Amino acid sequence: MKEIEKEVPGKVLAIKFKKIIETVTKVMADGTETETYKFEKDRDKNGQLSMLDAEYYSYTGSKILIDQAENDFSKEDLPAPTVIQQFKGKNGQTFFKFT
Repeated sequence: MKEIEKEVPGKVLAIKFKKIIETVTKVMADGTETETYKFEKDRDKNGQLSMLDAEYYSYTGSKILIDQAENDFSKEDLPAPTVIQQFKGKNGQTFFKFT
């Protein structure tokens, strides 16, 4: 028999993102610029491109990134519309998700 000590997982930062494949800048009549983005498209079960943007997830336990998410970031800091949500895990741990 071997005694195994239970480990409590730490905080995790989950980031949902889209891959930008092209940035289009337009100059308006009043001289202001606007940017729009073309995202990588998702593929259907046959491997054909669909009309939906592909979405990806990345997870990190980086204490620095988690600290920044908790204390330094606001929606205005990020380059795209973003929702920052706090979740409680099964064991009561807290993690943040950018969606």
